[in-house]
Amino acid sequence: MSKRPLVPSFLQKLDDKLLRNKPGTWATRAHLVVYFTIVFALLLFVFCYFVFFDAKQYSQLAGWNIFVALIVFVGVIFWLIFLLRFNVFKRYGNWFAMDGLKDFALYFTSIAVMVAVCFIPSAVETLRANQQFGNEEIVNDINELNSNACKLEYDILPKEWDSDTCHVVDTLSGTIYNEGDESYAVIDSVATPTLVIGSERYHVIDTAELRNKLKYADSLLKINDTTYVFYECPVYRFVSSYNADNYSKNKMLSSANLYNTVVKNYQRPSRAVLIKRMQELRIKYGVNDRNYYGNYNSNNEDYYEKKIAKKYDLIRIGNGIDNAVRKKYAWVNDWPISVRIFYYSTLFFTLLVFIFRHSTAKTFFLSVLTAVLLVIITGLAVLIFRDDETSVLSFIIVYYVVFAIAALSIFSSAVRRAVQGIGLNLFLFMTPFIPLIFVALYIASQPGRYYNPEGLDYVEPINRDIYYLTAETRVFL
Repeated sequence: MSKRPLVPSFLQKLDDKLLRNKPGTWATRAHLVVYFTIVFALLLFVFCYFVFFDAKQYSQLAGWNIFVALIVFVGVIFWLIFLLRFNVFKRYGNWFAMDGLKDFALYFTSIAVMVAVCFIPSAVETLRANQQFGNEEIVNDINELNSNACKLEYDILPKEWDSDTCHVVDTLSGTIYNEGDESYAVIDSVATPTLVIGSERYHVIDTAELRNKLKYADSLLKINDTTYVFYECPVYRFVSSYNADNYSKNKMLSSANLYNTVVKNYQRPSRAVLIKRMQELRIKYGVNDRNYYGNYNSNNEDYYEKKIAKKYDLIRIGNGIDNAVRKKYAWVNDWPISVRIFYYSTLFFTLLVFIFRHSTAKTFFLSVLTAVLLVIITGLAVLIFRDDETSVLSFIIVYYVVFAIAALSIFSSAVRRAVQGIGLNLFLFMTPFIPLIFVALYIASQPGRYYNPEGLDYVEPINRDIYYLTAETRVFL
């Protein structure tokens, strides 16, 4: 039994047993790939755990991903060197009906564990962020920062709300009113649509904008079915984060909430206590200023928002909160993308390795050359004839049919020719992606894919996500 460095005795015995009894399985080296990848993954996890010690700082994930990807690439090269040294299939060894499927599964497993390592830095970064900052903690601290800022700087805060009187119409196209000399409407695609009736001036909105205003208005007064007065609160929320309260029971206080809880019923606080607390929160969330680009420099230095932000270092605090929140919820928001990247990259490389192992080197590289030439020719045709994605997808389906015919012709041929081998390789490579191609072609060919009948808004087919999910389920299976 040969001795392999850094390999434990139980794995040495397994390696020897596979060599004697299952040479095809042994040749994939899947057992060794999984072992060494797990060891490397554990070391990488521990290293990243100590490196990502401060979740509020700017992420260095891109650099880490490149670094880990390069190490994984080197590992793949070493695996291929050992993998290509012995091939039961090409050396006419004992070969059974299910061996091809077994080899594909082992190749997929080997590549999958190596690709998965590339996601460890991101996973550890999210883990550390969730260890350091709780969901409720961040939201409560944001609310405290804004409340304290309002209490400390009450004297310079604006207290009056802006009002906007709006007249609602069904559509903004064409003239709305023309009732005598005192009533007229100005409908301009550039300027704000305005309705003037006597001495009163109204902002004209359509029903769609009305729904949006009703949803987000701080306060409103409904005069009648076509006239509303919307009130907008001054800005009292100086620190916020886009989705910080998506996964917490407490929510970030809006400017209107802060007005009602702090400004409206203002009581003079103990400034020393609040300033001390603001300093504690600055230390807790203030990010290093290596990315500082003069955030506090502005032509409006006298404006109250800039004054308050500069006085209490709220921009650096807000950046630190944003960094922490982004890391905390990275996998919650982006896990479908991560799963797709993992699966399709694994499938892509597995198909390449499998095809190479089950065809001659000449046929394999001719297949690659054919695929590259078809991509170039198709791209040129689309550019010349100014076609859209439906043409590209249609070309792919036509190519697939041609490759299928070439592959099936092998059964009626006594000797396999190079063109048949190329067809078989490309047919095999394209098959897992064909369900997605058909779904993409169907969606791209739908009327209203880009614009609704009025040609105004972008729309997508209602069942788009369901169709893609169904197609991807077929790919996974």
